[in-house]
Parts: sequence; C-alpha cells; structure tokens
Amino acid sequence: MGTLKDGRTEESDRVSEALKDRMMIAQREVRPGEGEALELKAGELLQIIDVEGKQVADFVVFSQTDRDEWGSTSVSRAANDNIMMSLGRQFWSNRRRPLLELVEDTVGRHDMLYACCDPVRYEALGSPGHANCRTGLAESLAGYEVAYDRVPDPVNWFMNVGIKQRGELEIREPLSEKDDYVVLKALADVVIAVSACPQDLVPTNAMKPTNIRVRVYA
Repeated sequence: MGTLKDGRTEESDRVSEALKDRMMIAQREVRPGEGEALELKAGELLQIIDVEGKQVADFVVFSQTDRDEWGSTSVSRAANDNIMMSLGRQFWSNRRRPLLELVEDTVGRHDMLYACCDPVRYEALGSPGHANCRTGLAESLAGYEVAYDRVPDPVNWFMNVGIKQRGELEIREPLSEKDDYVVLKALADVVIAVSACPQDLVPTNAMKPTNIRVRVYA
C-alpha cells in the first residue's frame, strides 16, 4: 500500500474503515446546481463523495424535530477552536448541541467561511440567472418547510480557501481527487441537504463543476 505526496495512503481512497460493516440504505447523485435532502437517525453515517475530483459540496443540517435548530458554522468554529472541519471534530447547532461528527476524511481541507453562492453573487460576476447552491438547497428542503431565507451558511466540503497575511481570502482549486470523500456520524436525528456547487467562473471547482454522490449507511 503506497503513500501519496500529501501523506494519505492509496488504499484510503478506496476502502472506508468506518463503512466496512455498514449497510447502505440510501444513495443520491447530485448534479451541479442541484440539491438533495436526506434524513438521518442518530448513529447512522453519511458519506459525501467527490465523484470526479475538485468539486465542492455545500452542506447544511437541521434537527428533524425542530427546524429552528440548524448547523451553525460560527458556533462550530468556536466549539472546535478551528476555522474548518477536521477529523474527529463535531458540527454544532445554533443551540450549541453537536449534531454530527466527522469520522473519516480522505482530503483534510474544507471551508466554513464562505456563504453559499446565490443569484446576487452571479449577478456581480456578470452571469445573471446562473444556477446556484442557495436555490438548490432551498428547493431540496422545501418539503421540510425551510425557505430560501432560512438556508444557513454551509460547510463547503472539499473547498480550498487560503488566508493571506492581512486576512484576505483566496479561493483555490480543491485538493480532492476522484472518489475522495468524507464520512459523518449523526449524533442526533437530523435532516441534511447537499448541493454540488455549479461555480465555473472562479477556481472553486477548478472551473469545471461535476457531480457529488451522497450515501446513507445504517
């Protein structure tokens, strides 16, 4: 089993230790600009896969029993003393309750600073009417009574954001490669939504948006 230049093993991209004895109970293919929502019970595992590599997945989560409780990036940064999700850290709600834990990660570089891309963002970039994550997430969550304005700031899985000396942010191409993934364990009964970011005007997805695959394991 060889070692890759970033320290990962070749085997880590193909075999998931966390999922080895689990049964897949749901799978969704998410195309750029679209979203998918799924329910997870406490103890179930969620795998988010970068199918072709260098593709960002915007991710939000809500309590199944109370949609006024949602995953908060600001609370998570404070609770974890970290600006990004990393292995073993938890994603916390706006009520300071852990909802999910990152139990496996083949990339190690994600973002919790940027908001979802939205119609206004693309208007500013000279591309009005462009597909966007905020609309995709809101449409996927419509059945859970989560409207557009209630979509919280996301965890942007696989997004590579650099921080410069004076605090400026720089969007760089993701480090994720084909079939890289994260696995999250539900610590409560939750509703999650994932979008495959359609951004093709800046390096967010290496200028070529592709699919994200989502799986739930009992």
